[in-house]
Amino acid sequence: MNILGFRGCGWWGRTLARLAGWLFLGLLTVSARETDNFFLPLDTELADLGAYLEAAHTIALEETVSELNADIERATRVKRDTARVNRLRRLHDPETIARTFRKRFGRSIVEDTELEHALRGRWARQSFPGQKSSHQNLRMHFAAYTPLDLRRWGMLAQSATIKAYGVYFGTDKLVHFHRLGLSYYLMYRSLIKTGLSSAAAYQRVLEKYSEDGILSEEALFGNLSTGVYSNADLAVNHIGFKFFLNLTETIELGGRQREPLVVRSGVFWRLNRHVHIRSGWFAPFVSDHWNEALNPSLYQPSLRPGIRKALQRRASDIVQFYTRKDGRPADPEYFDNLAHELSTYHGEAYGHSGQFEDLMTIGNTCIPAMRGTDGVHAQDRE
Repeated sequence: MNILGFRGCGWWGRTLARLAGWLFLGLLTVSARETDNFFLPLDTELADLGAYLEAAHTIALEETVSELNADIERATRVKRDTARVNRLRRLHDPETIARTFRKRFGRSIVEDTELEHALRGRWARQSFPGQKSSHQNLRMHFAAYTPLDLRRWGMLAQSATIKAYGVYFGTDKLVHFHRLGLSYYLMYRSLIKTGLSSAAAYQRVLEKYSEDGILSEEALFGNLSTGVYSNADLAVNHIGFKFFLNLTETIELGGRQREPLVVRSGVFWRLNRHVHIRSGWFAPFVSDHWNEALNPSLYQPSLRPGIRKALQRRASDIVQFYTRKDGRPADPEYFDNLAHELSTYHGEAYGHSGQFEDLMTIGNTCIPAMRGTDGVHAQDRE
């Protein structure tokens, strides 16, 4: 419904319009914080937070195991056999581990903002002297909307960009990794219990969160709230699902087998031997799929000209960053090929839009603009 449609309905209509407007803006802030991974600082270094993220996830796993084992110990002292067996069955259920782990990262609607606040603290300045722990730029998305488009004001709540294991991505991706990864996992397991095959169950999950459900990229998490279908968001949802699966199962990640993160030791749980701080166990979950400059979003047609102009105006800085600082070749084909490569997760579908002709990449937009050649798509001329 168009909120401007309340105009002319009197005092009550104007009040409803205001309430609807604030509700809509609230949904934008909660559901779909965008990020600018294109325009990053040339004059300072972003600190690599890989070790920090690994430590945080290791501690979360340690606390999860500790909490569950305390509950298991109490359950073993229950005298009634049926009650004891039922309690232990629940505490040994992989879904219980997944939910208990997810709680460690707080409420989803503030997880990324709390991280950003922490990264502005004294500990970050002391840990990373002379480096920035995060970077935020609002102009690219904000400028793409008309002043009357309410979605424009939701862009004031954009996520900051951080760096981990050499990959640049928005803090919103950690919300997708935890929140949507768990949602995928729980839906997948519920469908398996109905008798669906693993492939059929996961296909249903992908359809719901990419195009069919209200909380999909086609709806509240993307096109409906911001006009942005984020391929990177869907990729991280998929990787987050694999993480929750990996809590108790062996998975394939980036072409390699990964043992479960948590294993049984009698009736109790324990961390697997490879899961400890500074072991590098978390690094394989982070890849270029998380980066919206390398795995670009699909914008609605009305937004593409504004986004394209923003990218073209800053093309020189964008290209310099990704070629000189990030060490990638100044070759348009490299970036276009990379966008195609990242459209699956090592061959696994995750819901990518597939509309490559409408994606704006460093290769087809920024490098041509920097060189003074025509990088405008035919669709934007019409």
